Amino acid sequence: MSEIKKGGHYSAKSKNRTIAQISILVVCFVMIVVLTIMFSSFSKKKQGQDYNNPDLVQRKLPSDDAPVVVFETTMGTFKAVIYEDKAPDFTDHFKKLVAEGYYNDTYVFRVEKGVYFMGGSKAPDGVDTDDTDKKTFDREVTADLWPFKGALVSYGGKSKNFVSTTVAGSRLMFVNSIEFTDDIKQEMKEAGGSEEVRKAFEELGGVPNFSKQYTIFGQVYDGFDVYEKISSSKPASSDDPKPSEEIKFKKVYMSTYGENKNDSFFPNK
Repeated sequence: MSEIKKGGHYSAKSKNRTIAQISILVVCFVMIVVLTIMFSSFSKKKQGQDYNNPDLVQRKLPSDDAPVVVFETTMGTFKAVIYEDKAPDFTDHFKKLVAEGYYNDTYVFRVEKGVYFMGGSKAPDGVDTDDTDKKTFDREVTADLWPFKGALVSYGGKSKNFVSTTVAGSRLMFVNSIEFTDDIKQEMKEAGGSEEVRKAFEELGGVPNFSKQYTIFGQVYDGFDVYEKISSSKPASSDDPKPSEEIKFKKVYMSTYGENKNDSFFPNK
């Protein structure tokens, strides 16, 4: 009888061990499926992107009904065309924020002198406030938009998902340019890729290191004198990147290219 109990006890332990092993296998299987779906989805987003033969829309003359965002700042006005079809999720949200007056009276809060500046913050130092829009979007990367001088970039920091990536948010980065020395030009040439993109960087300026890193959604085409003044502003100190003199977006609103033309900026007419 004792042996029967012992045998019965052994069978129960074996059964429990088997159930535990099956549970672990199920969990592993589910994780594999989830990761497969996730990376498959990521791959699908990349499908159709031909980085060797891009359609450089930033060089093309926009249609009259193309959306344009106008930035009226304390230093003057500049304008940018918006590419809704290239970053549809973020541009839809951006236009809603603009319509709500979100960017009115916001601050330019960071300057990397001559290279880029950042704006659209409710606070002069770029920190979150109760009024900050904290919604973020997955990065929308396309072969057709590049961080040329004047590119509008959505900056939202890093996601806290399983795979850390840059996300789009309400803060905006305005790309200016690094200095394209002969050494940098040679490095870009040796790196390969699209010759059209490389030549566009050399002609327009920009920050190649930002390529494929952020959601690019627009291109400044008018008011570059103002744009340069803001980008050339001195930071408050080596430890404080906000401008030494306060710069604000007084009013930001949507319009169309037909109402704000400057065909001279676009070489491909």
